[in-house]
Formats: sequence, C-alpha cells, structure tokens
Amino acid sequence: MKAYTIKARKTLCTMAFLFTFICHAVTQSAEHTNNFPKPTINILDRTNISNNLKHPVAFSKIKFYKSLRNSDVKLKEIQAPEKLDIHKNINLIIGTLKDSIIKSLFIKNRSLNYRLGPESVVYLKIETENRPILVITGSDSRGLQYALNELSQRIDSYGLRALYDLESYVESPENTVRGVDRFIKDVHDNSWFFSGDFWNHYLNMLAINRFNRLTLITGYNDGKSEDFMIPVYPYLFQVPGFNQTELKRTTEKSPAEYLRQLKHIGKLCKNYGIEFVFGIWGHGRHEKLVGGLPKDSELYTQYCAAGIRKLLREVPEIDGIQLRVNYESGVGGFGETADFFWKEIIMALGDSNKERNGKLFLDIRAKGLTKKISKWASQTGINFSVTSKYSWEGMGLPYHPTQMRKGELALLDNIDKRQRYGYANFLNESRNFDFIYRLWGIGTLRLFTWADPDYAKRFARTTTFGNAKGFQITPPMSRKNNTWPLFNRNNLAYFNWEYQRYWAYYLLFGRLGYASTTNPIVWEREFEKHYGLEYKQVLKAYVSASKILPLITSSHLTYHPANYNWAEMDSGGALFVEHNANLFFKNKKRTYQSSEPGDPGIFYTISDYVNDGISNTTKRKITPIQLSAIFEKLSLETQLHLSKINKEHIPDEYKTEFSTNLADLEILSSLSMYHAFKIKAATHYALYEHTQDYGYLKSCLANMKKVRSNWTNIVTKTSEVYYKQPLFLHDNGTWEDRLIEIEQDINKLESLTSSFSNVKIKSHWQSKKTSKLFERLHFEAVIPDSIKISQDVEVGLTPLIKKLSKSPQIHFRLADMTLGSFKTLDMTWNGTNYTAQIPTSGLDPNYDLLLYFTYHNTDGFLQFYPGLFNDTSSAPYYCIELFN
Repeated sequence: MKAYTIKARKTLCTMAFLFTFICHAVTQSAEHTNNFPKPTINILDRTNISNNLKHPVAFSKIKFYKSLRNSDVKLKEIQAPEKLDIHKNINLIIGTLKDSIIKSLFIKNRSLNYRLGPESVVYLKIETENRPILVITGSDSRGLQYALNELSQRIDSYGLRALYDLESYVESPENTVRGVDRFIKDVHDNSWFFSGDFWNHYLNMLAINRFNRLTLITGYNDGKSEDFMIPVYPYLFQVPGFNQTELKRTTEKSPAEYLRQLKHIGKLCKNYGIEFVFGIWGHGRHEKLVGGLPKDSELYTQYCAAGIRKLLREVPEIDGIQLRVNYESGVGGFGETADFFWKEIIMALGDSNKERNGKLFLDIRAKGLTKKISKWASQTGINFSVTSKYSWEGMGLPYHPTQMRKGELALLDNIDKRQRYGYANFLNESRNFDFIYRLWGIGTLRLFTWADPDYAKRFARTTTFGNAKGFQITPPMSRKNNTWPLFNRNNLAYFNWEYQRYWAYYLLFGRLGYASTTNPIVWEREFEKHYGLEYKQVLKAYVSASKILPLITSSHLTYHPANYNWAEMDSGGALFVEHNANLFFKNKKRTYQSSEPGDPGIFYTISDYVNDGISNTTKRKITPIQLSAIFEKLSLETQLHLSKINKEHIPDEYKTEFSTNLADLEILSSLSMYHAFKIKAATHYALYEHTQDYGYLKSCLANMKKVRSNWTNIVTKTSEVYYKQPLFLHDNGTWEDRLIEIEQDINKLESLTSSFSNVKIKSHWQSKKTSKLFERLHFEAVIPDSIKISQDVEVGLTPLIKKLSKSPQIHFRLADMTLGSFKTLDMTWNGTNYTAQIPTSGLDPNYDLLLYFTYHNTDGFLQFYPGLFNDTSSAPYYCIELFN
C-alpha cells in the first residue's frame, strides 16, 4: 500500500463537492450542550445497496451510520447532489469509483496519476468556500467496505473530530490474498461451528481487519486415516452412485445439518466480503469411523471424485477448494504422492469449475505436490495456487529462512522433504501458478497473546517475495481440543469466544498485511481503549516480548513437527537425553546442545559452535554468545516496560484482560531469560565434553541453577492463569514436567562435580569482550535492483565511519532453497568502499539472487548486514532480479 495526499482543487463544478474527508469545523459530541442544536450530516448514498446485511457494503454502511448516530448527530439522507448544503451541514458522499459521478470527480480532482487496484480505499476531501465535502469511496465494493469500516472505528474512538482530522488519501493492498485458517477438529467444535453468534462476531472481526479469505479446514491430523471428517463427504451427504455410507461414531448433528451449516457459513462470508475456501486435508478411510466406503482403490478414487462434484453443487457458496496431497492425506506413501488418485480429484474440480463458468479456484499445499499434479491442474483451466509454510511448522522471525535444515537437505529427492516448508524451488519465474505463504504458527504460538507491529510489517513485506500472491495465517488456539477451558478460573474468562483474546494478533496481521505502511493510529487506538493511560508502555512490552518466541523458533528448533515441538512450553531439550520430559525428544536423542536452529544459515547449533571453535574453523553465524545476549536483552526490555505500568490506570472493564496478558508478558520474559542461561549452560557442557575441564562443568551447573529459577517462575505464573494440561492435537505434557527435567539435569551435574570442589569455575564468556556485542557499524550498500545475466553482478559496501580491520564477505545464493547454503566471496577495499563481483556462471535468470554481508565490529564480533530488524530492509538480505 502507498498512501498519497491529494490536494483538492477549489474549482467548483456541479459535482465538485463529491470529494473528501469530513467535516471541517465539527465539534466533538462531548462539546455539544443543550444550547446548541445537533449538527446535521447530509449523506448522498450512491451505493444502490439496501441495508439488509446481505452485502459487505450494507454491513459496513449500517456500522458507519451507527457510529455517526452515537456521536450525537442528525443524519439526513439526500437523493441528489444538488441537495447538499455546503453552508450549514456536513456533507458526505459514499459509493464506489464505479459510480459515474464519483468516478468523474475522482478523475477531475486528483493531482496524482495513481492507478487503483482491487480493494483500494479512497478518501476525498473537496474544499469549498464554506464546509468541505467528503467522499468515502473505494475501487470496488470491498474497498468501500474497508473505507467505511475504518472511518467507523475512528469515529468510535475520537468522535466527530475524526472527520475533521482526516485528509484525502488512497490505500491499496500489498498482498492480494490475506487469509486465515480455521480447523474443525471433532464433534467438540460443534459449539462454535453451529453458532450464529460466533460466526457473525468472527467474520465481522476478519472483515474489519481486512482479511479477505477464510479457509475452513477439515480432516487435519498427523497422517492417520481414522479421524473426524476423513473423508468429509459422508459427514455431509450420500455420494450418488455408491452404496450407502454409515457414520459409526456419534456426531451429535446429522449430515444434513452439517451441510446446511456449511452453506450458511459460506453465505455469511459473502455478506462480509470474505472468500470462503473449504479445506479437505484427509482422504483416508477407516471402517471404525465410516462404514460402506468402497474397499477397491479405483472405486474409492471415483467415490471421492464424485463427492467433490456433489459438494460443489450442493454448496455453491464455496469459492475455492484447498487440498493436502502428500501422504498425510491418507493416500499415497512417504515421498510417494498418489498421482492417479489426485488426477481424478483434479479433473472433478476442473469439471466443477466449468459448471461455474471459471469462478472456482484451487489451492494445493506444496508438500507432496508433483509436476504431474501441477500439469493436470493447469490443463483444466482452473485458477490454482500453491501454498507453502512461510518458514517451518512454527512462527520464526519475519523473513524467509536462508537455509533448509539438515533433514530436508539430505533428502531432496523426497518430494515430501524437499517441499516441506519454505519456498523450496517453487519461485521459478516460469511457473504457471500463484504462490501463497502460510504462517504456520502452531509450533510456536498457541496460548500467549502477541502484538508486534514491526514483525507484522516485515512479514507483510516479505509475503510478496518471488511475486507471491499473499499469505495465510494459523492464529493462536488453532487445533485446540475443545474439551478444556483456556483459563483455570472462570472469572478470568472475559470473552465470549476464545479467539477474542487475540484481537491484537488479528488486527496487526490483517491491517499491516493489507498495507505495511498503515498509520499506527489503527492499533494505538485499540491499545488505548484496552489499557488507557498505560497503553504505550504495554505496547512497548509486547514489542519486546513478541520477538521471543519467533527467536526461539528460528534459533533453536529442537524437532521440526509442530505436533512434538511447542516453543511456549518446551524446554528446548535436556542436557542429558534420558532426562527429556518430551518423549519425542528422548526417542530422537535430542539435547539442548545438539538441537538444530530453524535457520542453520544464520544461527549456530551449540555443539557445532564448540566443535568449530576448538578446530579454529568458526563460521560466519550468530554465535551462542550473541544469541544468549539477545535473549537476555529482550527479557530485560520487557521487564523494564512492565515496571513502568501503573495498574491503577488500566480501565476497570479491561483489568481482568490485562491481568492475564500481564501473566503472558512475565512468562515470556522468564522464558527468554531461561534460554539466555540455558545457552550458556549447554555451551559449557559441550566444552566440558570436548576438554574434560571440570571448570566448564561447574560453570554449566551455575547457569543451570539460574535456568531452574526462571523455569520455576514460568511454572508459577502459568499455574496462576492457565489450565494445567492444555491439549491440542497431541498431549505435550505440562510446564511442571520440564521443571522435573531441569532438576534431573542439575542433580546429575552436582553428582559429576561433587569430587571436584576445588576446581575453579571456567567461563567461555569471560574470554570474550561483550561491551560492544550489539555494536553495528553503519554502511551504505550499493546493490542493483536488477541486472542482465550476461554480466557479473558487482556490489559494494561503503563503511560510513572508517575502513574495517578485517574485510567483509558477501554471501549469495539464488532464491532456490534446494541449493543449500549461501556461497561466499571476500570483498576488496578500493580506497573508498569494499567491492565484490559475483560471477554469473551458475546463475539462473528464472530465479532472483539473494545476498547479504558479514563483517566484524571493533570488538571482533561478527555482524550481518543488513541483519535482523534493520530499519531500511525488511529481511536480513537483499534481492536482485536477474534477466537475460
């Protein structure tokens, strides 16, 4: 999105009033007294849409009118432009730019030659000799809907002053797709699935935050076929031409009721301007759940294809179908996608698309997707996209990882491994499908509240990477077993529906996902509403705390599947395998020191760092020393902001909410400090294993006691708020389990050191100067936006202070993750700046070129440029477009 200020001309023609944003000299409703009449607002409605809530503009108009009336004004609807009164009243005109009058005024009055895209928001303020005339419009219905919603919120927060303060501007979406995933897991989800109250509140929230797609996902499990709605068809209807199927477990509701509700949800999505996608992730079969399904594979394939056709005829409200095609769908094997099965499904979707005159789309998950399936989808003529995890099965830092993990790189011939997460090799410019990134947060963020505008901005700017179409998010509480309450006391539940607790998460990803340059007023007004005078400190605490879980995921991903790795609860691994509270870590022989980072291109595995240090081959990565300091810094920053909050200033109606959110922030602070000390403990233990120096072992023990202290804080705080054993898809245990793990590690360390009481503590940290650990030198990078493949790529790095003691290096690789790690080149000083030439041999113009720099600061610590959270670069690398 770009916001443009439009200087309205003062020329008055018949329609000149059409333009602008509202009321020049309007007083706030609080200033009205009985001595003054209510201000009148004239509204010229050019939408031609009745207020029956069956159109997104109608829903937004009603909300807008309500906000105006609540501001103590008199509304007067007029039928013609000549009825506008620029002498006495406030004048508003609403409608889309497809309206001939509004379109002509926009063309005549705009001073910028700006071409609008779909869903654009436009506010026009036309100055007259008396009162301005305000036009609230959009490039289409959705754009107008967003314009009305935003203005309603401003009026709700600031009264009529909002109309006075607003200026003309244009806003357009950066991401075409801005979607949310919602899973229906089992019959316990009937409580919200069949609730009209839930859907109206939920879809209203999505629309206000400018999400334009909802994917309702059925049949998600861990690759098993015996689960709810697998396959989905018998849960909705009988498939014609096949024997009668029978559901063998009670669902409380009949197939007819599920089908009717599915249609209703689709209709509501239309009313709120949201695309409705139906996700079918499971196509397995199991006699214990569904009887009467064909046993023959070919017949079963025909059954599912016929089921797809019937589904799309019965529920025309479905805009798109999302498929999981890998072995976890219940068909095919690991690394062996069942192409024949999926061909029939694709052909059925192609037939349905023709029946709908090309108005159906297909979304296929990347994992397991074969070239044949892509080819068949393309041949049907259906509009299809490929969706892949933004990073891993967790919410890492807001950039695309620089390197796959060892497990994936070792099995690139396996289509399930190669395309498990990230963009793999999909970003080839000759591809014939759209690409969408899914922020799969389930392995990171399930319970705690989150709010970091900077993260959301960077994420939004990187989800168009590789000409991608946009993003999907899996929000907190996804896949929760709906059998337990979020909090351990009923008086803490200040919401009607659990998703409402995460209002800031939806707000930031929705609004900043639409436009990364969105005015901070959009979230600040909500924080002020919830936290009163303390909102700035609360927001600052969240900005620091919300970086902690993504940092854990990017730097320390103990085991990849989200089913078995959960950053909010997991310890990251015990020092000794046998002590792991997470049985999966124990079976896979994971320890804290052996655990691989999410992004091994940027971060170090602790054991690798120690090995490289001893052999004097330390690589250019963020070291455990630096990482520990980052965790400590985030913890201290969070605590500092919390210490400045006066709880008495929190509005009474939000005090309960604040108390639970305060617990989250304190838990995250302790979790960050836990990792700061656990990194030190694990590094010292790895050094002890190599050197048998008991001084390192004693340092490990000293740090583990601080580890225990911080985890004890976590146990205490979680027990004050949360249900003791929160269950999602799997039983991940409890926070108390991890405390036992830590105690066992400490007991063993004490046993190992008991005979060496005279040995002095030896710290790896003492040998390193840390006073300038976060020192970043200032550079100016000279990098072309694009370059011909026929010439070498010349790049430069100019230090803005002085020449470095050691020459920097450039790291580069095509935007193809299957190529592995970045290559490196030493840069040469030419008297003014450092330069390097990347040879074009081996480069492919079908892919963009990624690059970043590394250098050592004045204390010898390696730094990255542009680095993490650089103010001028959204990602820690640059991108150059290559062409022939």
